[in-house]
Amino acid sequence: MVIGSILLLYQGVIKLSEKTAGTALEAEFKNQLKINVRNPALGLFAIGFSFFALALYFAKPEGGGPLVVRGHIKIANVDGLLVKLRSEEWPITVSSEGEIFTTIQPLEKLAFVIEAPNYRPPRWFHPIRPDEAKNGHIEMHIPEFAPASAAVLVNPKLDNAPDSTPNPNQ
Repeated sequence: MVIGSILLLYQGVIKLSEKTAGTALEAEFKNQLKINVRNPALGLFAIGFSFFALALYFAKPEGGGPLVVRGHIKIANVDGLLVKLRSEEWPITVSSEGEIFTTIQPLEKLAFVIEAPNYRPPRWFHPIRPDEAKNGHIEMHIPEFAPASAAVLVNPKLDNAPDSTPNPNQ
């Protein structure tokens, strides 16, 4: 529309000096913004510019900024604790000519892994869902890690039952 308006101005079909007694273009947005243009040429420019502005607004990428992850690990001793952010593997198809083409969403295959030896649970896994990231922030709710007991419980077996009669030769 902008190029068409310029072309009409160039050919002299419309002129910037011409004004109508009424309105050439009137637009109102939510009873807050009201635009009233009396010049038809400027009305065409306004319409074209509004389409251009809307295209720019909707073309902006979503989630292109940094991702902040926050959580608190409830554990007695952080020695030996290992926290990893990892990306899961997923296959990518290759064409018969050897071309690779794929779109990667960064949050699709990310996961947090917390490894705490000698604690229960010894390993905690949390896959990140794209809908979980609100405005670039993820709040993780990590379970409490309790110390694992050092005593090993052994169940006696029937074939190893102790003799009930003492041996006098011992």
